[in-house]
This record gives sequence, structure tokens and C-alpha cells, in this order.
Amino acid sequence: MEPAHLPSYAWREEITDHEVSALHAAAFDREETVEDWTERLQRHSLGWGTARRDGELIGFCNVVTDGGRHAFLVDTVVHPDHQGGGIGRELVIQAIGECRTGPVQWLHVDFEADVGPFYLATGLFRPTAAGLMRV
Repeated sequence: MEPAHLPSYAWREEITDHEVSALHAAAFDREETVEDWTERLQRHSLGWGTARRDGELIGFCNVVTDGGRHAFLVDTVVHPDHQGGGIGRELVIQAIGECRTGPVQWLHVDFEADVGPFYLATGLFRPTAAGLMRV
């Protein structure tokens, strides 16, 4: 049996709206609706990380910035067929490293309770008090 190819990682790699939308649809078990990721990333992001295996997008994360000292880690996702192998962790570590090379002093992340251990167990993030309102 041939060994599985290791994923490759990139920062600010060109992506298509279709492939990011398809990845989110698979990961969140919802119908695929193609969203305008390209415009959103160019307009609001400090950068985004991608993970590919054999050319297929299998992981993604996005760092949105306020244009100053604060950035926000959002849209972190790994295809269900590739979860549990450290791909999400590598994407987050890559994003942290990229934030450290610029003006960002604080990287925020919010998450559902069931994925809290993913962010907190590494010791990279610490829990804080925050507020949230659905508008």
C-alpha cells in the first residue's frame, strides 16, 4: 500500500470561491452555496491559510484584521475525511506565525464549546470573558 501524501500548506494562496464553499459545505454538513470568498478575503483578511493534499483543498483558516493591533481567527475548517491528523492545528500555528510578523498584537478566536479543547489544549490561546450577540 502506498503511503498517504502529506498535506502542503500555504499562506495567501489563490483559491476559488467554489473550492472554499465546497469545503465548508462538507465540514458543516450543509448544502453547498457558492459564496464570494475571493472578494471577502481580499477586502477583509490579513491572510488565510490553506492545506492541500494532491491538489485538493482539505483545510482552510482565515485571519481578519481591524487594520491595527487586533486580528480574529475565523473560518477554520478541515474536511471531515482529513480531521484528526493535525491539519487544523498546523493551519492555526501558521496563522499565529504570520500574525507575529506584522502589527498584530492580539489574536482573538471564538468557538463553540465542543471545539474549545482544540484551541485551548495547545496552550496557545487562553480563555477570556467575551460578549456575543446575534444580530
